Amino acid sequence: MSEPNAYTVISEQNDHDCTTVRAHPRNETYHVVEYADEDARDRVADLPVGSVVKMELSRAGRRSNVWRAESVRTAHTDGGVTGE
Repeated sequence: MSEPNAYTVISEQNDHDCTTVRAHPRNETYHVVEYADEDARDRVADLPVGSVVKMELSRAGRRSNVWRAESVRTAHTDGGVTGE
């Protein structure tokens, strides 16, 4: 696992629970496809595009650039739910 980092939501969670985020300040893109629990999945599902969220990510299997959100804390949203 990594330390929590800031990410901007660039694609809201779709019907397959995939959310695309961009890391600060590196501008790397991550596809979050798994979640530590339902609470983490629900927090990410509530985030609109443009929201900034602190997440701790780990690799999801062997596939390239797919990740599991181990923890999720909302830092700033543009209309979504805020809080921890």
